[in-house]
Amino acid sequence: MSVVYVSPSGQDQHEGTAQFPLKTLTRALQEAGPGTVIQVAPGTYQAAEQWPLVVPAGVTVAGSSAQPVMIKGGAASSQSNSQHVGVVLGDRAQIRNITLTNPQGSGLFTREGAALVVNSRFVDCLQHGVIVSDRARPFISNNEFVGSGRSGVQANDSVKGEIRKNRFEQNLTGIELTGQAAPLVTDNQIASSQYGIVIAGSARPVLRKNEVTASQAALHTQDRAHPDLGHPQDLGHNHFQSTRHDLRNESVPLTTAGNQINPVRVQGSLRYLASQIPDEMAVPPVLLGNVALQPGPPSGSAPDASGDTESGRAEGFHTLDSRFNDLVGHWSAPFVEVLAEKNLVKGFIDGTFQPDAQVTRAQFAALVAAAFPDQPATQPLLRFRDVSASFWAAQAIRQAQTQGFISGFPDGSFRPNAPMTRVQAIVALANGVSFADGPEDALGDDDSPENGSSGGHSESLLVYGDRAQIPSYAVEPVAAATERQMVVSYPDPSQLRPLEPITRAETTALVHQALVATGSAERIASPFIPRAAIASANFIDLSERHWAWAFIEPMVKQGWLSGFRDGSFQPEAPMTRAQFAALLVGAFEPTPQRPPQRFRDVEDSFWAAGVIQQAYRAQFISGFPDLTFDPNFPLTKLQALLALVSGLKLQTVSPPQRRSLQAFSDRSDIPQYAENAIATATQLGLVFNRPNLAELRPNRATTRAEVSAMVYQALVVDAKMPAVPSPDRIVVN
Repeated sequence: MSVVYVSPSGQDQHEGTAQFPLKTLTRALQEAGPGTVIQVAPGTYQAAEQWPLVVPAGVTVAGSSAQPVMIKGGAASSQSNSQHVGVVLGDRAQIRNITLTNPQGSGLFTREGAALVVNSRFVDCLQHGVIVSDRARPFISNNEFVGSGRSGVQANDSVKGEIRKNRFEQNLTGIELTGQAAPLVTDNQIASSQYGIVIAGSARPVLRKNEVTASQAALHTQDRAHPDLGHPQDLGHNHFQSTRHDLRNESVPLTTAGNQINPVRVQGSLRYLASQIPDEMAVPPVLLGNVALQPGPPSGSAPDASGDTESGRAEGFHTLDSRFNDLVGHWSAPFVEVLAEKNLVKGFIDGTFQPDAQVTRAQFAALVAAAFPDQPATQPLLRFRDVSASFWAAQAIRQAQTQGFISGFPDGSFRPNAPMTRVQAIVALANGVSFADGPEDALGDDDSPENGSSGGHSESLLVYGDRAQIPSYAVEPVAAATERQMVVSYPDPSQLRPLEPITRAETTALVHQALVATGSAERIASPFIPRAAIASANFIDLSERHWAWAFIEPMVKQGWLSGFRDGSFQPEAPMTRAQFAALLVGAFEPTPQRPPQRFRDVEDSFWAAGVIQQAYRAQFISGFPDLTFDPNFPLTKLQALLALVSGLKLQTVSPPQRRSLQAFSDRSDIPQYAENAIATATQLGLVFNRPNLAELRPNRATTRAEVSAMVYQALVVDAKMPAVPSPDRIVVN
C-alpha cells in the first residue's frame, strides 16, 4: 500500500509525500493504483480539479475526521451515464471522511463492484447525494445526506449491497430504489423529507430497523415493487411515522411483521403478520401459575438396569473408565462411550473429549447426519448462502436439513459456526425423529424458529423448575422429548437450563437418547433423565365436591389452568383480565384476525404481554378507548361472555333469539349493545348463575370458577371437550 498526500497548499509538481503534498485530487488520482490511499488535508477542492473525479478500483480517498474536507463540483461523464456527478467510484474504491457537494448534479456515482462510502457527508446536491446503478453492490454506511434536490441515495437496475446506519435530513426523498434493486437497507434515520423511502419498478429491498419520521409519506411503494418488511421469524423493526401516510402502497399487496406502522395512516393493501419470535422472558401460557414440582431422583439412589433409581447416590452415577482421559468418572461417559463405539463421536489428538466445549450448528448437523443416516427426507433442499460446497460440513448440513432436523434463517443463511442452546437441540431432535408435525429451525437463535406442534403435553414440563424459561415455540417439542425420556439434564434433572449453550457432553447424551427413542440404541440407566410430570388438580381449597370441579380439573390437566404458590386455586377469587387472556390463548390457540395494538399500561416485560396481544388480535378481547387494557383489573361476567362469543364467532353457530334473555330476572342490566351476544351465549349453555339461577349479574366481577365453567362450555361448543351436566347452567329450549 502506498500513500499519496494532497493539500490545498501543495503543488502538483511535488512528489505527493507528507512533506511535499500534491495540490489537486486530479493529479493524485492519476498517480494512484490499486491499494493506494490518497490522504486529503482539510480544505476545499474545487476550481483546479478536472470533473468528474474518477477513483480507480481499489483506491481510497480519505479525509480527516477532525476537520472538514470539501469536494465541490462535478461534470457529465460517460462513466456516469452522462450524468453530472462529482466523484465516480470504481470497484473496491473508497471514500472516507469527505464532504461532497454538487450544486449542478449529484455527489457520487458508482456502477461496478463493491465500492465503500463511509463516514462522509453529501450536502446540497442538486440531484442525488449518491447514485448506484448496474450490478454494483456498494457498502454505504455512517454517512449524512442533507439537502439533496431529489434523493440522498438512489439505487436502480440490479443493485444489491448495503445502505446502513446513515442519516438523511431535508432531502426531497431519503432513499429511492428502482429497477430490480435489492439492497439491504438497515438502521437508517430519515427525517424532514417529503418522502422517506420510495421503492418503485420491480425493486425488492430488505428493510430493517429504519426510522422514518417527519415525512409526508414515510414509505411509498409503486409499480411492482415488493419490499421485505419482515417475517414472523425475522421482524422488520422499522418505525414509519409521517404527517400523512406511514405507508402508501401503490404496488402489489404487501405484508408486514414487527414494524411500527399506524394502520390509520396506511393507504393500499397491507397485511399484518403476527410475530412468532419467542420471548425468552415470557412465560408460556400453558405454564402459567406455580404448581408444586414433582420430586426428582432421591439423593441416595443409583440406577438399576431398567433406568429407575432405587438405591445408591445419583451423584455417583459415572463410568469409572473411558477411552478419553478427561471422561474418566464423568457423568456423560456412558453416553459418549456408546456413540464412540458406533464411531459417531471422536476425541482430539491429545486423547481428550472436551466434554464441556460448546457445540456449533455445523457440528450438531454433522453428528445428527451420522447418527440418523437412514432418516427419510421430509423437506425440500435449501441452499444456504454462507455454506459453500467446500465447507467441511456442507453435506451433513444438507442431509440434516432435508431430514427435518434443521432449517436456515429467513435471510438465507445457516450460520454454521454459531453456538446453539439446549432447547434448540432438543427441539431439533424432537422434529427430526418425527415427534413434531412441522419443521422448525431448532438450531437457530431464538429469533428464528417457526411454530410447530410436537404432540407433547405441556403438563409434562412441570418436572422442570425453570420451565418458565422455555420459549413458547418449544413447549410442545420439549414436552414430547421429555415424555419419551430423550432429555438428559446434569446435574439436576429438575433444571432444564433451556437457554444455556449446549456442550459436547450434553449433545452426545441427547443424541443417544434420540437413538434409544427410535430403537437404534439400548437404554442407559441414568438419574439425569427427567421423568415427565403429570398435572393434577390437587389444590388445598378445591375438591371434587366443588360445583366447578368437573370444569376446572380437565383444563388443569391440559395445562390451561393452574393455581398459586401456596397450592391454592382460589375458585371464588376474581379472575383478572390478563389471566383471562392467558386462558383463552391456551384453550383456543387463536389465530390473528386484526393488527396488533400497543396498550399504554402493558409493558413488553409484563408476564402476559404476549397472550394479551394474541387474544386481542384474535378478537376475543379488546382494550379501552384511552388505549389501556387494565390487565390486573377484575374481569366482569359480561366481558367474559362477550369475549367468548366474539372470539369464537358463536353468533354464526346460534343466531341470537332475544326471548332467550327472559331467563334472567335482571335482564335490564344487560347493555343494549350486548343483548345479541348474551342471547347467543345463553342458547349455547355458556351462562352459569350461582347462587340464583335467574340472576345474571352481568356487571359484577366474575370468579375463577365461573370463568372456568364458561370457557369449558365454549370448548364443548367448539367440539374440544365432552359435555358436563350442571344444575347451575342456564338451559334454553
